[in-house]
Amino acid sequence: MRQILPRLTGHLRHFWSDSSGNATVEFVIIAPVLFSTVLSIFESGWLMTKYMMLDRGVDMAVRDVRLVKNPTMSHDDLKDDICNYAKIFKDCSRTLVLELVPLDLNAAYPGNEPNCFDRTEEIEPKKEFSTGAHEEIMFVRACVVTDPIFPGLGIGLQLEKDNTGGYRMVSFGAFMNEPA
Repeated sequence: MRQILPRLTGHLRHFWSDSSGNATVEFVIIAPVLFSTVLSIFESGWLMTKYMMLDRGVDMAVRDVRLVKNPTMSHDDLKDDICNYAKIFKDCSRTLVLELVPLDLNAAYPGNEPNCFDRTEEIEPKKEFSTGAHEEIMFVRACVVTDPIFPGLGIGLQLEKDNTGGYRMVSFGAFMNEPA
């Protein structure tokens, strides 16, 4: 027993004074933080690009409506215009939900939640669409559901997602129908 204790303390002293593997410990502690930061930066850049393209699509399509490029504009035509201008969304014409409603001059923006595509059901959501009367302010709201690139890491983990893991992106615009 007396011989085991000095050996054990010698081994422990050697173990505590050994510095091999220090870089590995530091790497194991720092690397996940560094990688999640880099991937979060990439994720936020990609989401901002998608938002920018959705806003651009809505703005350009609303401009076309304002300039009356297509006098017989339908819901599907406006939706196709937004998708053609945005160009970045996968299956845009199916997942984009569009509302075009008259805006009351005595009220602010519509207070209801935007209609978004529910990927769990095959039923089409109720969509409001009215081209409006002359001298009427129209409110356009587009909603598309997209998936984060890294849903379980960094920003992708913090996003408010639906029950299928999708993230809602909403863009809106307004215009006034010119008098005839």
